Amino acid sequence: MHEYAIVDTMVRQLLDQLRQQGAERVVEVRFRRGSTFMEEPLRQGFEALAAGTPLEGARLVIETVNLEYRCECGHAQVVTNDDLIGHMFVCPQCGVVREVRDAHDLELMEVVVEDAAPPRNDD
Repeated sequence: MHEYAIVDTMVRQLLDQLRQQGAERVVEVRFRRGSTFMEEPLRQGFEALAAGTPLEGARLVIETVNLEYRCECGHAQVVTNDDLIGHMFVCPQCGVVREVRDAHDLELMEVVVEDAAPPRNDD
């Protein structure tokens, strides 16, 4: 499952950055995924990896960018994970095999951190 390994790497890097910045709680995380990157493993992996960290309980927003394929034979379609054999796509119309380079793209777009409570002025 390539998805979990990719999510694991991204979450670990994000947690390192959050620790460096002293962030205590993340409210929302936005990802952009290619149409071939399966959403459910992303959600499951994120939830498992976020447990006990500042990411736990953060709202996960996932935007999907369609990966469109157009074959020389004229066939066109949006490619999903179900259409791939590894990183390869076989045109259902003519049988031509093509490598899909962007097959498992995932991009971290935004992280919303909860603001720390303002300092109290007890004069």
